[in-house]
Amino acid sequence: MRSRVDALTGRVSMYRLATITLAIVLAQAVLFAFLGAIGPDPYAILGALGVVLVATLGANEVAARLARVVPHRESSVITALIITCIVQPSLTTTGLIAAAGAAVLAALSKYLIVWRGRHLLNPAATGVLIAGIIGYYVGQGVGFWWIATPALLPAVAVGALLLLDRTRRLDVGLVFIALTIVIIGARLVVTGTAPLGAVTTVLQLFPVVFLAGFMLSEPQTLPPRSWQRWLTAVVVAVAFSVPFGFGPIYTSPELALVVGNIVAFAVSRRSGFSVRVLEQRPLSPAATEWLFEPSRPVRFEAGQYLELHLPHKADIRGLRRTFSIASAPERAATESDPRLAIGIRTPEGGSSFKAALASLEPGTRIAATQIAGDFVLPRDASIPLLLLAGGIGVTPFASQLASLVERGEQRDIVAVVVPSNPDEVLYRDTIEAAGARLVTLSRDELTTDALREAVPDLASRRAYVSGPPGVVAAARTALRRAGAKRVQTDYFAGY
Repeated sequence: MRSRVDALTGRVSMYRLATITLAIVLAQAVLFAFLGAIGPDPYAILGALGVVLVATLGANEVAARLARVVPHRESSVITALIITCIVQPSLTTTGLIAAAGAAVLAALSKYLIVWRGRHLLNPAATGVLIAGIIGYYVGQGVGFWWIATPALLPAVAVGALLLLDRTRRLDVGLVFIALTIVIIGARLVVTGTAPLGAVTTVLQLFPVVFLAGFMLSEPQTLPPRSWQRWLTAVVVAVAFSVPFGFGPIYTSPELALVVGNIVAFAVSRRSGFSVRVLEQRPLSPAATEWLFEPSRPVRFEAGQYLELHLPHKADIRGLRRTFSIASAPERAATESDPRLAIGIRTPEGGSSFKAALASLEPGTRIAATQIAGDFVLPRDASIPLLLLAGGIGVTPFASQLASLVERGEQRDIVAVVVPSNPDEVLYRDTIEAAGARLVTLSRDELTTDALREAVPDLASRRAYVSGPPGVVAAARTALRRAGAKRVQTDYFAGY
């Protein structure tokens, strides 16, 4: 089941998945409005959607031209769809102006509220918050969050679950939802509501699920490490749940998310950068390594991934792709000659992104939008490890093993490689240089018995698995049945 879900959602980019799920939610909302199942006027929803789309895309185009960058239109579409779910549906002139104002402010925030080329705040929340503050003084409300209604909860929940699962941020969403239920639910229980009724009320009448799945999960504003994301979720939950008011500043979902974004920035200080293409070299007939020079020294942990933004005529998977970094972090952090590498499977008829990347000339610059991930080795060097890679899934292990070599650190490591093609062991030299014992298994040999035979002390090792969804799912099951106590996974969506 796990691998089937990953294979299905991995067919499209995370941005495209967000667009599709939001469009489905809004389509259902319009249908339910026509049927009288929800309160808003269906024509008002459609009117707000049209105005917000035009305003968001238009403002984004103008801002991008002034900033001399290529606009990311799909991101603007997602922002517009979210804002439509937040602002009060209205066909009045003042209502449409308020919605358009929130949309314009949201688009501009991506270019004005930035840190070293990276926007800091969720655009939709920022636009609605600022428009609401302005509206406070002119008597026009903006943030309405009409999407929080019992009839739409199932569709919102499914969409939120798909996005949180795809981005592997389900833990963040659950932390936020659970803490919000506890805080608001406790207040409701004190006032006489039954505990179960309090939980139901929070889920159905407060936009907790929508906020968690479609906004809190935004990759650009979440910190890179788990503990930082959990802290952000806690801050947003508290700010969302504890009532206060001071003039135009009062408890609201948009304010809570902006406060959480500020905390996320404070604990991570992530910034954008670019990379310059240096060269590409074949790893095998079906895989290639790209070597880049980052625009500044970059600090990351071995095992993390890099997201690249490459404007081109994109297929359904979009303009951005994430790739595990294959080089040692020590190489990227040096002041004099920083280097950063990624390894990519390059089959014939691959994605438009890979084709565009392959066509780049040396010296071309590409925007790098984020480095993140928790697929890192334990700091305790005495822990014996088992690293299992399916095909190009060896890249995060290449970074980790190269880092050990750079630091002169020895660890007890067994590297199990499941090649995509017979006799193809990518980064074999890196594995051997780190002193790891190399074991190769075919896809059919990825069984409990074969793993026990190849690694007799498997049960005493901490296991890490990386690769395409099918290999990761099979390996995780086999390892657990073989006695592995801890198995950490990293899968390649869209692989």
